[in-house]
Amino acid sequence: MNRERLGRFLSASLVPLGILLLALGVMSDDVVSVGLGGGTVILGGLFFWAIGRFPDAEFDLTEAPSFVVNLIELGGILIVFALLIYLLGDLESVTRLFRTGIPSPQYVAYAGLSMGLFLGGGVAYFMQRWDTVGETMANSALARTIGFSFTFGTFLLLLLYQPPSSVLYAGAYSLSRIGILGWFYIAE
Repeated sequence: MNRERLGRFLSASLVPLGILLLALGVMSDDVVSVGLGGGTVILGGLFFWAIGRFPDAEFDLTEAPSFVVNLIELGGILIVFALLIYLLGDLESVTRLFRTGIPSPQYVAYAGLSMGLFLGGGVAYFMQRWDTVGETMANSALARTIGFSFTFGTFLLLLLYQPPSSVLYAGAYSLSRIGILGWFYIAE
């Protein structure tokens, strides 16, 4: 299965999963599930639409297709962040298990903020500026898997260890990514 067919299959599979989450939310009168389900359906449709229209558009951030693809990708990341917050929001006992001492909330908050800035905007900046490295990383499934693992792994660790820091991380990630995307797109 080639890359485009796999992407379309995975995107199309988001739609029924989103509809299921949406239906469960409607049946249980859960507004958050309805919102996440609707967002998942929209995101699956957007990914399905973008895969065929913007092949390999993710590298040059000065082009409009790349800007659109990166914004759709950011939307997907934010939906996963919201889903993790929703699913793990009631696990306060798990959060207590990970605490071995009295952590400094400021230290964890600063760590979450700096990691969000680096992974959100810093990586996009370096991939755009270092052409050969950026192109190699953008086309490597292994590099993209490692990148998303760091993005979601950092968020998950912060969510379990210090939940408010995960919100700072998500905000810094989003704003720095939007800032870098806008800067490259408008400036060049």
